[in-house]
Amino acid sequence: MPDKETVLVAVKKTDYQNPQIDKLLIHLGGMGRHIRMGENVLLKINLLSARTPDEAVTTHPEFVRAIAREVKKAGGLPYIGDSPAGRFSERILTKAYEKSGIMAMAKEENIPLNYDTGSEKLIIPNGIKIKKIPICNFILRADKIIGIPKLKTHSLQYLTLACKNMYGAVPGLVKAKYHAIFPGRMAFAEMLLDIYSYLNPDLFIMDAVLGLHGEGPAGNGDPIEIGLALASKDGIAMDIAVCNLIGIEPASIPLLKRAKIRGMWPHSIEYPILVPHENRVKGFNMPGTASHLVTGERGQPKSPVITEKCIGCGECRKICPKKAVNIVDETANIDYSKCIRCYCCQEVCPANAIRLMNIKYKGDEG
Repeated sequence: MPDKETVLVAVKKTDYQNPQIDKLLIHLGGMGRHIRMGENVLLKINLLSARTPDEAVTTHPEFVRAIAREVKKAGGLPYIGDSPAGRFSERILTKAYEKSGIMAMAKEENIPLNYDTGSEKLIIPNGIKIKKIPICNFILRADKIIGIPKLKTHSLQYLTLACKNMYGAVPGLVKAKYHAIFPGRMAFAEMLLDIYSYLNPDLFIMDAVLGLHGEGPAGNGDPIEIGLALASKDGIAMDIAVCNLIGIEPASIPLLKRAKIRGMWPHSIEYPILVPHENRVKGFNMPGTASHLVTGERGQPKSPVITEKCIGCGECRKICPKKAVNIVDETANIDYSKCIRCYCCQEVCPANAIRLMNIKYKGDEG
């Protein structure tokens, strides 16, 4: 596949009080260039789990509100959806919508929230790692898709940005299944690219006003004030721009490395507002699993460790693709002979009770 042509990535300073999405999109032709009258427009947010806006785990409701208003101005019919980590049910969705502030905002703006947990298995003809995969119904009924990712770190893939946000098209615990099938970082990244390429969202607008760094993508990470929003028609270009903002070589991120090998990188990127390498984010910390990107020294792989914060809820047991977690005396216990270090357990833990640490066990010998 040949490299793509030059693409635009608009990077603008902003805040949640007045995100100014219209001024961001003017450099991409405005919302009206992407949305037509009467189209059903999915606002594909990041709704990883039931977290409050100030935890910076989910897309901020005020950011989504501003985008929805622009969609309405263009004549589109916005609705909001995502498939959180773990079980995909109406109860889980309701809890996540409520705690993230999305539900209250959607009621005020009269925007439908998705509660359909059904899916359809689709063929991906050009897939490298997957040829068939279940895709959520709420994705399939959209005329247009606007990806609204959150700028966050990720223990397995180092960063979770525009392209990886589309993994939410896969229903609930099926996502954990693919961690078991593709346990390696590069193989998993290839699978993510298969999904991203097949769905091909029409526009990406990233919430980088309040990001999450450190041990992301959930509650073990730390919020960081960034004060930016990004927009582009191309998720690869947007993810490259973020790497340049935080001072990380883009090809060091597994998904972007595989995208470069596939010839998915744009030939060049133009920045009509702010140039990322001239506006570096200060103090941004990568997760411990990616410390080698800073030090240049690759250390021992990190494993999930249950801490005293564990409340024995069992969410880690339910999501573990290798059934390596059991609950013993109301505390989670990990069988490291089965653990594949996918870190799904850390992502879904509501008590932030799982830390990634250097430990040695039989699986590391030889």
